[in-house]
Amino acid sequence: MGKKGRFAKYRETIKDPRVIVSALAITVLVAWLFYRSAIALILFPIILFACLYYFQDRNSEKRREKVLIEFREMLKVIVSELRSGHSLENAVMILDKEISHLCGDKAIIIPGLKNMQRQLRLKKPVEQAISDFASYYQYEEIVNFAYTIGYAKRLGGNYIKNISVSAEKIEQRLEVKQDIKTQLAEKQFEMKIMGVMPLGILIYIGLTSYEFIEPLYHNLMGVIVMSVSLVLYVACLYIAKRIVTIEY
Repeated sequence: MGKKGRFAKYRETIKDPRVIVSALAITVLVAWLFYRSAIALILFPIILFACLYYFQDRNSEKRREKVLIEFREMLKVIVSELRSGHSLENAVMILDKEISHLCGDKAIIIPGLKNMQRQLRLKKPVEQAISDFASYYQYEEIVNFAYTIGYAKRLGGNYIKNISVSAEKIEQRLEVKQDIKTQLAEKQFEMKIMGVMPLGILIYIGLTSYEFIEPLYHNLMGVIVMSVSLVLYVACLYIAKRIVTIEY
């Protein structure tokens, strides 16, 4: 994806009020805990970008999961229609209604399905319409499915078998990921607790025994020490998050 596409995603994400609120809260907390100075509020743009990255990454992962779940249901509908004796073209033409019924009217893939149906009405080959659908969402599973349909159409392959296999693989992949997420839930909770503890300790000392940490503020050496500590703290959080993040 090019820079324009990435920036477009960030523009969409920044509309989420949680991004601005989180960035403001974190900036104020960092300015007070690490510097005890309002000057540190100049870190807001950096923290805002970090929040944008975090929310965009999380939203992208949720979108991917939702699209794959809807795509799995789409494949099931196609298989059912083919087994009933209908053509692939006819199966595609009812997908928007079936997916709306199964996944709700706000299903992510419905615009893509309507675009496929529009192309079929214009007499475009079904394999090309499916290929364009895959290009729009750009997920590996959907792209592979489009390739499968293309080869089967040219070589006379078994549609029902190929689509059934694709649906089963996606189903297995989602189930495996859900099992892993369940097993990692405890570790992810522990990671969040460990991530908050250093801040909690700093807050506690600052409120009860400020004289112990007072030399770290309002002088050059203290600013350097706290800045290095902040960078190391953020790096540790990032590494911990990567460790307990599932990628597929």
